[in-house]
Amino acid sequence: MEPAGPPPDGPAEGASPPAEPELRCPRCNAEHEPGQEYCLECGLRLVPLPPVYRRMEVWSRDSPVWLWAALGALLLVALVAGAIVAAAAAGDEDEGAPATASPIGSSEVVPTGPATITLGTTGPIPATTATLPTTTDAATTTLPATTTLPTTTTLSTTTLPTTTGAGGTSDWPSGTDGYTVILQSVPSAEGRGEADATAARATRSGLPEVGVLNSSDHPSLNPGYWVVFTGVYDTLNEAENALPRARNAGYPLAYVRQVTD
Repeated sequence: MEPAGPPPDGPAEGASPPAEPELRCPRCNAEHEPGQEYCLECGLRLVPLPPVYRRMEVWSRDSPVWLWAALGALLLVALVAGAIVAAAAAGDEDEGAPATASPIGSSEVVPTGPATITLGTTGPIPATTATLPTTTDAATTTLPATTTLPTTTTLSTTTLPTTTGAGGTSDWPSGTDGYTVILQSVPSAEGRGEADATAARATRSGLPEVGVLNSSDHPSLNPGYWVVFTGVYDTLNEAENALPRARNAGYPLAYVRQVTD
């Protein structure tokens, strides 16, 4: 019979290898494979980042009180240093500015405040009195009276001398050529009576120089008529100016005609 020796190094034949330990998420306790970076259940990173990607939080709300105090001290020192530098720069500018010499014979009073220099003369300043001219009231000014000269009206109508015919009417002046306003023409066969009656009515109506002429005695008129006329005028314009008066006196058919002797 063989003596019993030490057991062999390897596992006994027919024995199963030991099971690997289960890997679980530290947050949700879900299983995961070896080398898996993120949990499939809650998303937690299972593999830590390399040191170069780790974030170092130096400052946060949970920082100690002494860290806040140190930061306040640094800010205070910076403000004081800035104020000192600004004051030194202002002093250098004041020292470098040239002084302004005061004029001779005048006194200068310089108060302590900057840019408030008051200059004044040594002698008293004489008061100046301005005299304004007096104003003349316009209501007291008397204007010279306007002299109105009498106007003289000159009629441009030239009246030729006429001769008085039968019945108090005027005949055409002998040897005169001119213009007249004819009121009515009566055929010579009917007699002169109607012509004299028309002339009398025209005279009573106020028409000037009313007369009766025989058209056969004047080349410019148609022969065979007793013609009742008013006025003897040198120009056609004068006769046309007198025409409206004759028509307004009751002779709407009156007209202007030239009469030659």
